[in-house]
Amino acid sequence: MKQRGRVFILESPNPLDLLENRSERYALEQVCKLVGHDAATFVLRDRAEFLQTCNYISSIYGNKNDKRPLFIHISVHGNSDCLGIGRDSISWDDLTNAVQDMYQSLRFYHGPIILILSACEANKQELTGKLAASVKTGIDKWVPPEFVFVFVEDKISWQEAVVTWTIFYHEATKLDFTDRSTVQTLLTRLG
Repeated sequence: MKQRGRVFILESPNPLDLLENRSERYALEQVCKLVGHDAATFVLRDRAEFLQTCNYISSIYGNKNDKRPLFIHISVHGNSDCLGIGRDSISWDDLTNAVQDMYQSLRFYHGPIILILSACEANKQELTGKLAASVKTGIDKWVPPEFVFVFVEDKISWQEAVVTWTIFYHEATKLDFTDRSTVQTLLTRLG
């Protein structure tokens, strides 16, 4: 049985990427819709738009009987210190705070929530460690993402990203995200 999800794609291409149509969002939006997901995209030009978009997404108030997965796909430039949104940088601490705020408000969404971080050097990210540490301390009684997916390579081209995430979203329609073993099976196949 195919499980439709909901996908928000947040992307911050640099101005040349935008002019030259180098983008994950267009292709992924169409692929997601083709395989049965609901999908919407946002172009982020600066830090304020990123935070505003996270706040907007967090206003979802879900139906208790609707358990469809919600994917929040962040496609940005990055390095080991931060993410780039236009001329602005978002440190791992700032991203952790933004994710915590968003997920605190998303407590009214009843399906699994999956965070995708598609950025260069995301393999060196500090987000997952910082999120895990805040959960252990019990700060604000928030529930973290069920899954956080990142690339394990330093550099990734947008073409490779599109292909990888296309396969991921296609296969995601076959998964029960409440069963970690099915997710692990997918990751093994993609690896």
